[in-house]
Amino acid sequence: MNLPKIHSISKKILVALLGAFLSIFLLFHASANLLILRNDGGAWYNAFCDFMGTNYVVKAFEIVLFGALLFHIVLTIWLAITNRMARPKGYQKPQRTKTHTGSKLQVWTGILLLVGLIAHFTDFFFVKLGWVDGNLDFYQQARAKFQIPHIAIAYLIFFVVVWFHMRHGFAAIFQTLGLYNYKYGKAIEIIGIIYATVVCLMFASVVIVTFLQAA
Repeated sequence: MNLPKIHSISKKILVALLGAFLSIFLLFHASANLLILRNDGGAWYNAFCDFMGTNYVVKAFEIVLFGALLFHIVLTIWLAITNRMARPKGYQKPQRTKTHTGSKLQVWTGILLLVGLIAHFTDFFFVKLGWVDGNLDFYQQARAKFQIPHIAIAYLIFFVVVWFHMRHGFAAIFQTLGLYNYKYGKAIEIIGIIYATVVCLMFASVVIVTFLQAA
C-alpha cells in the first residue's frame, strides 16, 4: 500500500491543529443548541439557524469546517495506518505508556464519532441543505428527534464518546505542539477534562430537558 510521503510529525501537528479548531467549534455549537431550551417557541433558535443557513460568510465557514473535519479524519486514519505499517509485527512487549493507550482509544472513539456524525448530519444538517426531506422547522425538528427515546439515548451515548475523544485529545494537542511539560501537564489534563465535560453537558442537557418535557 503506497501512501503519499508526509512526515509523521507533520501529520500529527496537522491533526492537533484541526482538533483544536474542531474543539472550539463544538463549544460554539453547544452554546447555540442551548437556544432550544428558551421558552420562546423556538424563535431565537430558528432565527439563528436561518442566519447560519443564509449568510454567505457562514456558508464559506461551513465549507472550511467540513474540510477540517474530513481532513482530521483522513489524517488520523492515515497516521494509524502508517504507524501500523512501520511496525507490522507489533512490539514483543506491549507498551503500557499513557500516550500509547490514549492514542489507541482515540482511533476507536474517532470511528464511533464518524458513525454518529453521519447519523447527525442526516438528521439535521442535510435537511437544512435540502438533501433529506424535512417538513418541520429547525426547532420543531430538534424537539421531535430528542423526544424519541431511542434517539435521545443514542445521542447521549454519542456525547459520552465525544467526551472521551475530547478528554484525551485536549492534552494530546498540547503534547503534539510541544506545549506539554511536567510543570503544567496535570493542569492541562484537568482543564481538558473540565472543557470536555462542560461542552458535552451543554449538548446533553438539551436532549435530556427536551425529552423530559415530553414525558
